[in-house]
Amino acid sequence: MKTPINIKFGLIVAERRNRLGISQEELAFRCGVHRTYIGSIERGEKSPTLNTIEKIAAGLDTDIKSLIPE
Repeated sequence: MKTPINIKFGLIVAERRNRLGISQEELAFRCGVHRTYIGSIERGEKSPTLNTIEKIAAGLDTDIKSLIPE
């Protein structure tokens, strides 16, 4: 479900991924999740678990704190 926090989180993930110059498919591979799930997160449609957020942070070579919107 699209909520303000999901939308903000998704935008941060997409921005960081684009800065690294990697595709959604590459990020999904790095995180061990399906490519379509990354797309859903970036569009704010999914609310990832803490475990998934940890995987995304690792896949983006960053820490969890930097992915959490203020």
